[in-house]
Amino acid sequence: MSTHEKSHGGTKDCSVVEELLSPFIDDELNPEADGFVRRHLDSCQRCTAKLDEIKATVDAIAALPTEATPEEDLWPGIVTGAEESEIALPLAARGRQRRKWGNPMLWAAGLAALLIPASLATVGLLRSNAHDEPAVATGYSWDTGADEFDADALADAIRMATEIASEVAAGAAEAAAHAAEIALEEQEHRRQSTLSVGALMDALQDEDAEIRSMAAHALGELDDSRAVAALSAALLNDPVAEVRKSAAWALGEIESAAGVDALSAALLNDESSEVRKMAAWALGEIESPQGVDALGAALVNDHSEEVRGMAVWALGEIEDLRAVGPLAAALRGANSVEVSRQAAWALGEIESPEAVDALTSVLDSPDTETRRMAVWALGEIESPRAVAALIQLLNDPDNETREMAVWALGEIESAEATLPLTAVLLNDPAPELRAKAAWALGEIEDPRAGDALAKAMKDENSEVRRMAIWALGEIGG
Repeated sequence: MSTHEKSHGGTKDCSVVEELLSPFIDDELNPEADGFVRRHLDSCQRCTAKLDEIKATVDAIAALPTEATPEEDLWPGIVTGAEESEIALPLAARGRQRRKWGNPMLWAAGLAALLIPASLATVGLLRSNAHDEPAVATGYSWDTGADEFDADALADAIRMATEIASEVAAGAAEAAAHAAEIALEEQEHRRQSTLSVGALMDALQDEDAEIRSMAAHALGELDDSRAVAALSAALLNDPVAEVRKSAAWALGEIESAAGVDALSAALLNDESSEVRKMAAWALGEIESPQGVDALGAALVNDHSEEVRGMAVWALGEIEDLRAVGPLAAALRGANSVEVSRQAAWALGEIESPEAVDALTSVLDSPDTETRRMAVWALGEIESPRAVAALIQLLNDPDNETREMAVWALGEIESAEATLPLTAVLLNDPAPELRAKAAWALGEIEDPRAGDALAKAMKDENSEVRRMAIWALGEIGG
């Protein structure tokens, strides 16, 4: 088929074009979409006909009259007719006025009263068109263009409004019934939940320790704050460690600050390291600053590495500045390599400049993972005081540590790092480091990096070239 012949049937593009016709008429399409529609219309008679229909409708609407001078106010007659119609009967039967719209039928009747004038406007417009005379409304006064108002038109309008109101009332009644059903279900759920919580709290006193432990676990699953007091008592007083551990876990699941005091006491005093570890975890889940002092003390004094490690994690979750001192001590101390790594992470989560000295002090740690975590934390804190120490790490023998240092310098965005980073960009044997250095220079936006980035545009690695182009755009912008 030539480009001058239009197809009569639909094509796979017709459904797309039909969706775009209205914005096409209003000149709201971007150039690509506009061109797509025009090319399709050149070859599709069906969509061209659809376009003509829409244009004709728009023109017809635009031609409707917009002004008139009403000769009389018909609203009193409309009100009288509405009061005598079926939709007014339910209101009259009530014998009192109500301002609330909770009843669907009352709401629908009110809607009908609003719809009657609109329906009259429609009928009047149709009748005026039949007489080639304008029919418009201002307020509630109507000029039908005839000597007398047609009673049939009023009846049709009331009937139309009544039908619409009936449909609305049916939908509103169905929605109200559904809402009532949901409310009853929620009420029953709360009743059952109350019974369950009460029964399980009673089970915390069972003579069988396994049942007590299971009850504590179940209360945690229910996640109901009404159980906090009973679980706190079990945590502090039950003679069996497994029950106390389950109670600590449940308090962490409920996440209520009301359980912090009991958990703090268990963390510092319980004889079982498993219970203390679980108490530290629960404090991290609750994330209340009330638990910081106990966690800091456990980090310094607890003889269990697992408990200290969990205390570090919890302090990182709470992100309270008071934790910086204990975490810095743990980072520098000889607790364990694992605790030092976790302390570096927690300090990065807190993001306090007060931690910079402690973090830079471990950048020469023999443990590679500790160095990496400290570098990450310094990048999170973004303090210029860390720049000099991070520049030294650009010569670290570990590629991942060097890459992390480049990233951290880019996060800090200090011009002090520009020249060392250009050296990495031009000389480092690892392409991923060269690309990361280009990114960091783009973040810093120091014009002194322009020459090095221009040279990097000829790098043998495509990612380095792309990142150099991006960075030059950032500096130029």
